[in-house]
Order: sequence, then structure tokens, then C-alpha cells
Amino acid sequence: MGLTNYVFNQSKITMNTNKKLTGLLVTIGASALISLPVLAQSYYSSAIFNPRSNSTSRSLDGTIAGEFDAAIKYYQNFQTFAEAVNNAGLMENFKTQSSSNANEVQYTVFVPTDEAFAALPETTIKELFKVENKDKLVKLINYHVVSGAVSNEDVALGKVQTISGNSIKINVDTAEEKITLNEASIVESSQRAKNGVIVLIDKVLMPPDL
Repeated sequence: MGLTNYVFNQSKITMNTNKKLTGLLVTIGASALISLPVLAQSYYSSAIFNPRSNSTSRSLDGTIAGEFDAAIKYYQNFQTFAEAVNNAGLMENFKTQSSSNANEVQYTVFVPTDEAFAALPETTIKELFKVENKDKLVKLINYHVVSGAVSNEDVALGKVQTISGNSIKINVDTAEEKITLNEASIVESSQRAKNGVIVLIDKVLMPPDL
């Protein structure tokens, strides 16, 4: 084979290889563009609903109950919800830890801040905290609690079921970096406890049957 023919044939091979690579890159690029919003939503929601361990905790035992107890003692910004849990007799529930996995998420708790409770009518709060209305208080708290972790599948479905039996709507806006619950309450931050996740929200979620 002459040098000219060799160079020509090698050029054809290179061109064909480049065409295949270009086609492959276009295909990969198209797939990436299609899945990017889904990946972004998954990444952002995972950072909120499955945060890393909380290094600033004041809890004695590191559990959700311990975090609530610390909120009451040290006047943290979710003291009202913590007191509601205590008054409803539910504090022991949030001490539960898995015997096989000490760091398993037993509960995800959407915790309204004190400012969220302050935004409610004063009469509503007084009524909820009355001894004779304990059942209503329990129902309210249970509507803020999910058994286990909030999964990417829950986020994709746009809702998650609470232990009250009712579901909460979830909307993730990655552009605004915002997660909204029931089209009203916005997630502010989250923290990891030994047995679950506390997610702070800026509005109290009202069960539809309360």
C-alpha cells in the first residue's frame, strides 16, 4: 500500500470514529438534559430530608426526643412544638431507636418554628393546649410526623403520608432552592438526630380533619 493510500484510509477511519463519538456525545448530552431537573430535585431534596449528623446538638442522648427536650430547656426556636409533643404525652415515641441500626431514620418530623405558631390565632393555640383537647393536639402533631425517611420516590410523587393517615403535598423548586409543603409551609432547614430527621418549617400544617 502506498503512503498516499495509507494516509487516505487512516483519514477515513478517523472521520468515521469522530462521527460515532459525536453521535454518542449528542445522545449522552440529550439524556443528561432530560434527567438534569430530576437529578437536581433529587440532590436538593436529599440534602434536606437526609442531612448529615448534627454537630451542634444540645440533646443529651441525640434522639429527636432529646432535641425536643433541649428546645424546651434552652428556648430554641421550636420550643412551642416541643412543648406540644410533651403535653400530648408523645415524647417517649421519639426516643425509639432501631436495635439493628442505631442511626436508622425512625421518624421525619416537620417542626413548625415558634414564629409559625405565633402566626396562628391566639385562641387556636389556647384551645389546642387545653387538657380536654389532647386528642386534637395529638392529631395535629401526628400530621407533622412521617414514619421513616422521606424518600426520593415520595418527592417524585409530590406527597408523603404521615402517621395521622393523611398525606402532605411536597413541591421542590430547585431554581428557587425551596421546598413547599401543602403549597404554603416552606422548609427552612433540617437537622439529623440519631433516630430521625427534624425539618423546620415556617407554618403549622393543619390536618384536614381537625
